[in-house]
Amino acid sequence: MEPLVPLQHKTQSKQKSFYIRHKDAIVAAIILGPMLVWWAVVSLFPTLFGFVLGFFDWVGIQSKPKFIWFDNYIRFFHDPMYYEALWRSVWMGGLVTVVTLAAGFGAALLMNMPLFGKGIYRSIWYIPAVTSTVATTQIFNFFLDPNNGIINNLLKKFGHEPIVWAFSVPWSIFWIVVYSAWKGVGGSALIWLAGLQSVDATLYEAAEIDGANKRQKLKHVTLPGLKPIATYIIITSLIGAIQIYEQVMFLTGGGPYGKTEVLVFRIYRDAFWDFNLGMAGTSSVVMALIVIFVTVLYYRKQTKDDRSMTIPITSRKGR
Repeated sequence: MEPLVPLQHKTQSKQKSFYIRHKDAIVAAIILGPMLVWWAVVSLFPTLFGFVLGFFDWVGIQSKPKFIWFDNYIRFFHDPMYYEALWRSVWMGGLVTVVTLAAGFGAALLMNMPLFGKGIYRSIWYIPAVTSTVATTQIFNFFLDPNNGIINNLLKKFGHEPIVWAFSVPWSIFWIVVYSAWKGVGGSALIWLAGLQSVDATLYEAAEIDGANKRQKLKHVTLPGLKPIATYIIITSLIGAIQIYEQVMFLTGGGPYGKTEVLVFRIYRDAFWDFNLGMAGTSSVVMALIVIFVTVLYYRKQTKDDRSMTIPITSRKGR
């Protein structure tokens, strides 16, 4: 006959065995719990709230929201103020991405060279990424001042007429792209540098034995080795560039004539200037869907290319 075990002892032993089996999960939950709560408060709830707002006509905090189904979305794609802002976000974001990645790759190649004091050199490149956008845009505006700006003063000295940058659409777009690239080149360069240093050095040695020059090593060794990290950096840079906002707000204010107004800046105006909360929520949802679509499309294309490159290898092995 088995000895009788008190119920309390059985319960404690079960709890102890449960803790032993799930110790790692419990510790992870304790560590990640506050982060998940914070993410839900600052990200998940605003996202869901913005999605719900898109189905309401709500102008002003004190007014009563009215459920209108998909009228806001229909207006978004029929009102040029919105779909043109979306289009500007896409093509300006793509332009910023190309310039930033190209400049960052060139900077990474320089950082990867055996230079004296390369730690300081790398830090200098990253300074723009950690400086205040408000402060740096004001410095840019000081350079671009139509009356006493440094650039216009130089133009006057060489006998040229000063340029009123704020009234020129091409120049306004140019300075937004230049500032965005200057701000992002440091982070891009560091990621490219990590990719460059992860390429197997024996591949370069084999290429040198085969008589490859620097351009051929870059084309046939460096670039293929950077493909995995290139996918990550292109996607993240494009997501950030499509959502540019501060550059437009502080450099051009959406001008001239609204020709530099991007969708995120339009969302800000709807929400905090016009208090059109319904359209602000609608634009936010459309922006999120565009970003997700572009990300998934590019990622699937890259993974498809990778699979197509491995097919000939596997087929030869099968033979």
